[in-house]
Amino acid sequence: MAVAAKLHRRKPERHSVVTDDGWTLALYRYPPVGQWRPHHPPVFLCHGLGANRFNLDAPGKLSLAKWLSEKGFDAWVIELRGAGKSSRPNRKNDLEYDWGFDDYVKRDVPAALDEIRRTTGDAQVHWVGHSMGGMIAYAYAIVHGGDQLHTLSTFASPSFSKLGHHLLDRAAAFRWITKVFPRARYENAGKLTALFMPAFKETVGRLIANPRNVDTRAMMRLVWKSPADLPMSLLAQLADWYVEGGFWDGSGRIDYTQFLNKIEVPALIMAGDYDQLTPPEDIRLVYDRLAGPDKKYLSFGKAMGCVHDYGHIDLVLGNRAEQEVWPHLLRWLLDHAR
Repeated sequence: MAVAAKLHRRKPERHSVVTDDGWTLALYRYPPVGQWRPHHPPVFLCHGLGANRFNLDAPGKLSLAKWLSEKGFDAWVIELRGAGKSSRPNRKNDLEYDWGFDDYVKRDVPAALDEIRRTTGDAQVHWVGHSMGGMIAYAYAIVHGGDQLHTLSTFASPSFSKLGHHLLDRAAAFRWITKVFPRARYENAGKLTALFMPAFKETVGRLIANPRNVDTRAMMRLVWKSPADLPMSLLAQLADWYVEGGFWDGSGRIDYTQFLNKIEVPALIMAGDYDQLTPPEDIRLVYDRLAGPDKKYLSFGKAMGCVHDYGHIDLVLGNRAEQEVWPHLLRWLLDHAR
């Protein structure tokens, strides 16, 4: 128990990388503990919308990144622009809340992968993404090709083709607000949510997690530490995708949903049976459109032997994710040595 507690308290190496448009990104590394797996490239973990590294590197036993490093993998976690310790617009710099999804795909990720390659000497990664972090992987593979991806694993990463929820419908009706204000103060909203977590997780919170799967105190800590302010330019892009049913680049020339059949990288696509934000039918559509012969689809819930059905964030942050979900990712990675 003492050894396990010590491993959970480990601090990552922090690397700073600069994008081609001048943003400094924080990139965190957990070197492998115990049996290093030399026949595997590093694991690159990419967080979801409005989050930071704690989405995939939560404190204590909820850190998927630390857990993978304890299984012998070299784990790296990115914080995209505006998140965590990465650059944020403020009065001391010339940065603005004006970025979009394309900046993640074409600037942030290439800079991070270059740093991983320089540090490790490895030209490929196992990509693990949650929600938008997986969507970025789809887009990256379409735009840049799959040469730098050894495998691709996603948790609840949709195509936006079959999304639909009455709360999102109401929010989409107010997308005109994205033209008025430069940013959404999501970080402050997270702190407010933390104060009312017991009520939140049983009501509106059901949109993002099955409350049976998440610990109230753990979620309070996470929503206090994880959210990052978002540019309205990005939220406007997502609102358009939701209303139109698909996702594409800022120019409108690349329809990522239609080009999913260009992705031939070995892919593990994971969904939650209870997910009300990115429902299984949308995640299944992604799986069906991927062209590669080596792919696998899993939807986690009671039908699969889990104690409870899984929602959106509980796939990576749930009470029993380490026992019920993460081992399937580990098995996939182990089955895909070089």
